[in-house]
Amino acid sequence: MRIVFLHTIPCRYEINNLILDISLNVKKTDFQFFEFPCLWSSGNFVLNLFKLRKFIKKNRIDVIHVYDYLDAYWVHKIAKYLNVKLVFSEYFYHDELKGYKNHIYKAVLKNVNHIISQSDCQRNYMMNSFDLTSEKCSKLYHAFCLKRFDNFDYKSVRDEFFIDDLRYLIGTIGDFTPQRNMMSVFKMIKKLRRTGRNFTCVVAGGQVDEYDENYNECKYYYILQGLDNYINYIGRREDDANLLSQLDLFVYNSGREPIAIPILEAMLSGINIVVNDCEMIREITLNGKYAVLYKNGDDLDFAMKTRDVLLDLEDYKLISQVVKEETRQIFSIEKHICGLKHIYETINN
Repeated sequence: MRIVFLHTIPCRYEINNLILDISLNVKKTDFQFFEFPCLWSSGNFVLNLFKLRKFIKKNRIDVIHVYDYLDAYWVHKIAKYLNVKLVFSEYFYHDELKGYKNHIYKAVLKNVNHIISQSDCQRNYMMNSFDLTSEKCSKLYHAFCLKRFDNFDYKSVRDEFFIDDLRYLIGTIGDFTPQRNMMSVFKMIKKLRRTGRNFTCVVAGGQVDEYDENYNECKYYYILQGLDNYINYIGRREDDANLLSQLDLFVYNSGREPIAIPILEAMLSGINIVVNDCEMIREITLNGKYAVLYKNGDDLDFAMKTRDVLLDLEDYKLISQVVKEETRQIFSIEKHICGLKHIYETINN
């Protein structure tokens, strides 16, 4: 089988890293790997579509794998009559789509040959909401190449941001969007400081134009509550593995996400985790086996669970090493490639 993976926009580096991991680990006995640049990144979009069509014909591609619904829409248009299958990996819920965009999204779900969801939670939603069959919609977890994940360039976060060695280092990763509720983390920090814990929380995330209100709300809360001595906003970064390796504790609040990639990264790094209790989180943490869960929406419980971990850090570190070993089997790139191979063989038969 000859498979071409279409890169997505650069800011979705987790997905582009996944494509890179697949390219580095796929075997000839799995499938023949090809990749094509993002249609939107440079040059003329229409010209890029014609280049893709020519690429498909020249290389006799069997399956096109895309990671964005707009890419899926246009690829379906230009691939007509080429006898090629289209696989779409969905990383969002897209509840915000209205009007014509919603029409396009529904057309994509109807016309693609297969849809890959990121969790059972998302798969059930997709099947129930869009009348998809179980044969057309499957679940395949996001994955990581552990060699690339471990071989990072070390750079001290404490030195970079002048954080005292005597302070606990807490961290969270995620842009300021409704899907990743940073305000809950900020409110937890306000309550945690009252416990007398000596800590700094580094917040790695970017401001997203369409969700300016989420960023501004956190910014004003940070200023009004005087959290400058407890929170360091370090912006969006691409060295997640380096950052996670230095944390004593990873905290997170997931809103409506199909999968929480930062939590997967934290588990694979062997970091203690405190995260909200919701359906998707219970699924990826094996009902709380791999993380400490706090009551969803309860900032006080969030703070208390965080405090408990910090008070018993050495014992929790032993648990996190077991989590690291087990999750590296579940979210390995080899297992992901095996799942892709099964999907491609199924839709080509």
